[in-house]
Amino acid sequence: METPTKIKLFAAIAVIAGPFLTYNGHLEKERLAKLEKEGVTVDGMIGGGESRRSGKRSRSYNFDVTFTPQGGAPVTKTFKVTSSFFSARTNDTSVTDPLVKVRYLAANAQDSAIIVDGSDDDALMFPVGIGAFAVGLITLIVMFMRKG
Repeated sequence: METPTKIKLFAAIAVIAGPFLTYNGHLEKERLAKLEKEGVTVDGMIGGGESRRSGKRSRSYNFDVTFTPQGGAPVTKTFKVTSSFFSARTNDTSVTDPLVKVRYLAANAQDSAIIVDGSDDDALMFPVGIGAFAVGLITLIVMFMRKG
């Protein structure tokens, strides 16, 4: 495949994928805003964690946290966390700071819970999606104008 065709293909993919990324980022921003406004915050205890390679260069960081929603039974959930949050609470062999704050929506504690100031969310997909769409669209327009 020649280079201009590859560029057009990647631009077309960006134009198609951009709105999906933007939509998912928007939903995540709304979810986080609702958690901030209506969420209940309780203490949680880290039971374990892991750092795992999730590609050639990137790593994912997870903590298993147990928390008890108000008036409910204890819940254990695996949270994806940021690298800085993970490294601040672990050393090479164990968890050094096991206490965390967990925020959740009362109607759905299991699925809505996040670790306050530590959960790795997808709100960044909103600007990434807009950027991908814009760059893809501009690239396609330029490529078709140059041809004509």
